[in-house]
Amino acid sequence: MPFATSRLTTALVLLTGVTGVVEAVSYLGLDRVFAAVMTGNVLFVGFGLVDHSIPVAGSAVALVAFVLGALAGHRVNGALSRRRPERWLTYAVCGEGALLMVAALLALGLPSHPAELTPHRLAVIVVLAATMGSRNVTILRVAAPDLPTTVLTRALAGTFMLPSQGRIGRRVASVVAMFAGALTGAFLLSWHPAAALAAAALLEIVAGVLCPRTKP
Repeated sequence: MPFATSRLTTALVLLTGVTGVVEAVSYLGLDRVFAAVMTGNVLFVGFGLVDHSIPVAGSAVALVAFVLGALAGHRVNGALSRRRPERWLTYAVCGEGALLMVAALLALGLPSHPAELTPHRLAVIVVLAATMGSRNVTILRVAAPDLPTTVLTRALAGTFMLPSQGRIGRRVASVVAMFAGALTGAFLLSWHPAAALAAAALLEIVAGVLCPRTKP
């Protein structure tokens, strides 16, 4: 199924770009918090317990929201795969795009420049982290280990350790997509966080539409 594989690869690369945009907003615009890369939040919480100048509230909230999003995503994906076995991935990814649009709407009232962590900012963090938690369980169900869409560690290492020509292209594409997403997100953030999140939502929905049918 080369055509289906090509569409899935394209969709996953687009989702990696979405992660770059989301992390640009969350880290640069929401008090140095990661929405998808929980390793960073765990480290920040650990650092902050010793160095009290490091804020930990946002990272702790993001961690809890990510876990809750992953639990909810697992249940939703299970239900979708039973009721819509051929199109569950499209529905799951487009649903995450809708959540990102909710985050964009919530962000409309935020100032364009970073400020102190407020309940309003925490609400945006919760929606973003929960969405990324759901995304991670969706990608685990897809079982594409060289395109996880939220981290690049394995892609970077595998590019040099496992020189399979087809996989090298996928891994390099994921690195480029994450970089491009971060660059785009930082640029749009200079206008307003809502602009960056709206772009991420639209890109996520495009990725969902591109997802191929799966075997029932």
